[in-house]
Amino acid sequence: MARRVVIEINFNNYGIVPDRLKPAWIRNRIAIFRRYTLRCLRRQTYPDFLALLKVADESEPLLNGPMRKDWEDFPPNVRFGSERTCVEAIRAFASGYDELFVARLDSDDLYRRTFVQLLMDWKPKPGAVALINQYGYMWDTIENAMAEVYHFSPQFYTYIYKTKDYLDGYRIKPPAKGHGHVIKLPHELLPGRNYVNIVHGGNASKKKVPAHGRLNEQQIKAVLSEFM
Repeated sequence: MARRVVIEINFNNYGIVPDRLKPAWIRNRIAIFRRYTLRCLRRQTYPDFLALLKVADESEPLLNGPMRKDWEDFPPNVRFGSERTCVEAIRAFASGYDELFVARLDSDDLYRRTFVQLLMDWKPKPGAVALINQYGYMWDTIENAMAEVYHFSPQFYTYIYKTKDYLDGYRIKPPAKGHGHVIKLPHELLPGRNYVNIVHGGNASKKKVPAHGRLNEQQIKAVLSEFM
């Protein structure tokens, strides 16, 4: 079946950070995104996908006006937009295709450079609505410490839609709020370690690389070469 892949990134459209609407905060987060996540998006082996950074309605004029110079060099398939603008972009991108895979990613994390290709090749079992990545890495960029990690229901997942259903307004929702409940949906587990969860000092939530099983510097470089 004809399929499109979209990666949705919640940039500042919601959250607990009080400064998320301020230009200084936005500029800093764009710099973090550029340093990490953008590099993994540029390196995807399957380039025909759409990455949308979702912003609060009041931030869209700012990003498309005075702050446009901060991101105007992004590739054309990576763009900012409000909820409405993002839906319009998906409509233009996915109309005429049967399936739409919508992957979730934070603006400071990484997917393996073969991840979009994995989604394009995947043949979902009947009834599955979510694809979950349980295995990945955590990388502390300050200490340059990395370890393999496992999460039962992490924030790295993809929803499977019929394109028409999505464009008609249907949205998949877990039975309770939070990514920890996505595992309760009909799902499949994707093979391999497909994500890097990054600690950079400006994270909204506290994260720490496990002390056990840390990789050496050469191993870290080898892992990052597969992502960014």
